[in-house]
Amino acid sequence: MKLDDIRIGRESNISIADQIANQLLGFILHGDLDPGERLPPERDLAEYLGVSRGTVKRAYAKLVQSQAIDMRQGSGSYVLKNGHVLEQNQKKEAAGIIAAAFERLRGMGLSEKEILNLVNLQSLGATREGGIQKVMIMVVSNNHDILSELEQQLSYLTDSTPFLFTMSFLTLDTIAGSGDPVQMLMAYDMIIVTSIDYPQILRMSPMVKNKVVEASLSPRTRTLVRLSALPADSRISVIYRTTVFRDMVLGSLVSLDFRRENIFCYLDTEYNPAHHYDNGVSVVVNFNESPVFLDPAFTGRNEEFLNRDGVIMRYEYQLDRSALVYIEDRIQKLLQQERGG
Repeated sequence: MKLDDIRIGRESNISIADQIANQLLGFILHGDLDPGERLPPERDLAEYLGVSRGTVKRAYAKLVQSQAIDMRQGSGSYVLKNGHVLEQNQKKEAAGIIAAAFERLRGMGLSEKEILNLVNLQSLGATREGGIQKVMIMVVSNNHDILSELEQQLSYLTDSTPFLFTMSFLTLDTIAGSGDPVQMLMAYDMIIVTSIDYPQILRMSPMVKNKVVEASLSPRTRTLVRLSALPADSRISVIYRTTVFRDMVLGSLVSLDFRRENIFCYLDTEYNPAHHYDNGVSVVVNFNESPVFLDPAFTGRNEEFLNRDGVIMRYEYQLDRSALVYIEDRIQKLLQQERGG
């Protein structure tokens, strides 16, 4: 430590003596002052800081009271070895850091449960012993675009604790096309699947039901914003492949005050280009792999529809916040089992 490491604020509400004592205590706790190291003489420090010797004396007395230093008559003031009292000060500082972090996280909108889950996962990672196998997690969806979105959404888990578990992102077609889908699924400790794809994964292998986490979905904010910008009297076609997707879209539209009688639902296999103008529709809402986007037969009809101020949009969704909390819980339990806890 050098004298110029100490800073005092003369406009501060904290007394100068306390400022000096607090900074010196911080140097001791952080190892910038070693046990047995001699502090600057009171007179020298007072002269350098431009304060009275009595101010420095009061600061040193506070450190003596905290058992952080020892004042030896005729010799000077020396840093004590880290003992019980210093450990208490360290814990006090640590508690302050944690309290500040929790306050900031609450300010970001995280619930107590979400904060504790993240802390617990970090703790499991910090105490991980060598030799413990990583937990293997599979994330399943029906197409690559959605898998990419899920990978991004779950990145906060894999980025912060990459040594605890591995996540594989696979489509249903990839699993079905493997030599033995059941064996492939059984190799994983946990399978995260969207509620849209949950029935199909169970049909593929009922044996993995206890490993499967059905993750509920919610619309992305940008999707709701785009829907809410549509005229209230819009007549809307909804193209769906699963009833889960259909009901999710209907729920969003009704919650935004679109009239149910102005919403027309079509199974994707029954929808063709000629339907674009049925029922005076001006908006077509689709899922990622809707034939409206993938079937070349729709190309000309789509352009014509858009040129007449029609709207063709993807309904984008993500894992629901409550689903993420549940996934975190399940991961913690798996990791604890791996550790034998």
